[in-house]
Amino acid sequence: VYKRQDLSFILMCFFALQISFSKPNKQKFDNVVNGMVQTPKNQAKKADTLEKLAKKIKKEIKKNKLEKSARVKLDADGLAIELRDRLLFKPGSARPSDSMKSEAGKVFSVISKTPKKYQLTIEGHTDDTPLVGHRKYRSNWDLSAARGISLLDAFASKGVDRKRMRVVAYADTKPKVAIKGKAGNQLRRARASNRRVVIRID
Repeated sequence: VYKRQDLSFILMCFFALQISFSKPNKQKFDNVVNGMVQTPKNQAKKADTLEKLAKKIKKEIKKNKLEKSARVKLDADGLAIELRDRLLFKPGSARPSDSMKSEAGKVFSVISKTPKKYQLTIEGHTDDTPLVGHRKYRSNWDLSAARGISLLDAFASKGVDRKRMRVVAYADTKPKVAIKGKAGNQLRRARASNRRVVIRID
């Protein structure tokens, strides 16, 4: 007769094997393990999960009163931290703003402590306004890439291994808010929402 612990171990191995044949997803694996394995308090401390990290980031966002400029989303695909461009950069630039170095920098410090098993993907997004005659960036593609690299450098300065990070530039191809049919203040608000950087941890 199997003991309860033996059965739990067999089931855990079964689910882990299933996950290994599908797209790797550390959040799903952590959820399976945490739901089936009970670790005594006197044993080694449990590894941080994305759920714990999300709570820490939300706490830091609230502490620095950044709720209007930063949002955290956690689902089966991983953890996503969305940051409005005005929090990080000067208009039309990838140059870090003062708030990026101060308030946002404190949030970055929490993110930089992500366990090494996780990867950071930094997505740069712009609005649809063409960069005509810009002195430094030829297009929104250039700007979104430069902003992603700027954040990558910020995390590298906090000790995150560059091998764990990548930058993806989307320009205005993945708007958060559709602009079709909008004008005036509605259009301005939509474009402001679309100018953002998203940090994905998975």
